[in-house]
Amino acid sequence: MTELLDQKYRQQLATWIGKTSHFQLLYKISRDGCSAKTFHQKCNSKGETVTVFYNTNNTIYGGYLSQSWNSNGKNIIDPNAFLFRLQYNGSSNPLKFPISDTTYAGYGQSNYGPTFGDGFDIYSFSGNINKSGNYFPLNGSFNMGHSYTLNGQNVNSIANGHLQVTDLEVYQVKDGPDPNKSTEKAVGSALLDNPWRKFPEFNVEVVQQLKESIVDFEPENEAKLSAVNVLLIGQIGAGKSSFFNSVNSIFRGKITSKARSGSFEHSLTTVFRRYTIKDQNSGHNLKIRLCDTRGLEEDFTIDAQEIVYILDGNVPDRYQFNPSSPFTSETFGFIRNPRLGDKIHCVAFVVDGSTIDVMPQKILKQLKDLQGRMNQRNIPQVVYLTKLDKVCPKVNEDASNMFYSPAVRDTVNKVADVMGLPRGHILPIKNYENETSLDPNIDVLILKALKQTADFADDYLEEQVDKLAAEGRREEKD
Repeated sequence: MTELLDQKYRQQLATWIGKTSHFQLLYKISRDGCSAKTFHQKCNSKGETVTVFYNTNNTIYGGYLSQSWNSNGKNIIDPNAFLFRLQYNGSSNPLKFPISDTTYAGYGQSNYGPTFGDGFDIYSFSGNINKSGNYFPLNGSFNMGHSYTLNGQNVNSIANGHLQVTDLEVYQVKDGPDPNKSTEKAVGSALLDNPWRKFPEFNVEVVQQLKESIVDFEPENEAKLSAVNVLLIGQIGAGKSSFFNSVNSIFRGKITSKARSGSFEHSLTTVFRRYTIKDQNSGHNLKIRLCDTRGLEEDFTIDAQEIVYILDGNVPDRYQFNPSSPFTSETFGFIRNPRLGDKIHCVAFVVDGSTIDVMPQKILKQLKDLQGRMNQRNIPQVVYLTKLDKVCPKVNEDASNMFYSPAVRDTVNKVADVMGLPRGHILPIKNYENETSLDPNIDVLILKALKQTADFADDYLEEQVDKLAAEGRREEKD
């Protein structure tokens, strides 16, 4: 009988697990029967496993344990465990939910099917369950959020709030690429001997040099602007607001969290902001403003015209977004005659590198539609590629391994193809998320990306100044 777990989802799970892995099917209720006894016979003492639920809403979710299932009636202790959602109502939308209480990762009981958490977060079934029509009415329960962190999600947004499944599979996780699938991407492969992109050294001296170059940055002289405007655009949870917080932290000399950030179901950014960054050492504001707007959502298509108004400088700072009433030329505060300094001078797409293989088509379509509007205006674009520590464990250990990682290189190439941008415009970074103190290796990545973005914005300003001068000469001739 065919295994249901799609290759792209296997790759996503391997990325979250953090090593090269392939999956061998141990148990499948549509093949082996929905029986707790059979589950334990086939899955106990098998080491790492992934349990996958396929429900009647075409949603796919489940849990991972790095420790074996058992039948001894005791809790399974596992600091590496996590729950996940791969697909929701038929649409690819992967989310990982880490363990919060490692003592209760799983529960091994002879009369229970796969059970995660204390309480239980996911209790699949007990005894034997017969199929009812085209689905299995599992008799377990949910108490999600008890032993696992849901990051703003709930049982309805993860599992549609019910346990009616068309199938349930348990896979053994084995190290190394699948010998039967030679094309499978290697996660966490060995580092290269030479970097795949030339880059400054990773040390405190380079951090200081980059900081000074950014503090000294001045927009194109003839443009006569106080700062360049960089618009951050990305899917919710990709790290858009976290990038601003990371830049702000570097120039403040400590970890800060001025912009709301996190992995939630809906965008935390509800206001258009033009953030000014102050360098603590010099006391001067950077001449680079980071502009933040709503995150892209699969179930809520952002109004393209609203973004166009932002690009063209019509939207005032601190405008409160209203999903039920998009920004128009009649909205209070609309800037009718924007100056060059009101416009966006470069766009930075913030993309989660760990989920690029399963980026929802609706999100990709929104990005491509917005790119078309930007291309019409000749606005330069870059990509801040985030969460690469999930793509390569070596990067998670040390951010200076970024350009020695073949997994990161492959991800950069893939994003360049998806976005239709030169590879040199794809800038791998690591935001400050779990850290409590600054790291020079993370600083170098962020500062180099910011400096390159500012240079692109300056190129755009030079072009606009030349364009205005040419128009002025034509008017004089007329």
